[in-house]
Amino acid sequence: MKFVATLVLACLASTQTMADCPAKPPKIDWNIYSGDQRVDAGYLQGLLPGKKVRFSAGGVEHYRPNGKYRYSGGGRTYDADSYRFYKNGVRCIGYSEPRFDLYVVNKGKLVLVNAVGTRYKAKVK
Repeated sequence: MKFVATLVLACLASTQTMADCPAKPPKIDWNIYSGDQRVDAGYLQGLLPGKKVRFSAGGVEHYRPNGKYRYSGGGRTYDADSYRFYKNGVRCIGYSEPRFDLYVVNKGKLVLVNAVGTRYKAKVK
């Protein structure tokens, strides 16, 4: 019986917990380059749902039309029950601790800037 209880607890601990994205994104000092053009929620909502985004570093994210999200990279896959776009071009992924990134366009190319300042060229498919 102790084994079964331990197994159940291990399974529960390995399940990803999801969170809702807040109404407003946090204030982050984004790594903005000259030439970056800010986009808004309408632009992202028109571009990304139902599409996959491939990054220069090799990962792929998928904005599913049902509002769910998946990222695959480095041999691992991460799922979230939600994503949200904000009017300032920030995007939230509803992981247990929500993740925030900024999308910009630079020289006609979509670029994702993460919260620590790393920039990734993105290609929408």
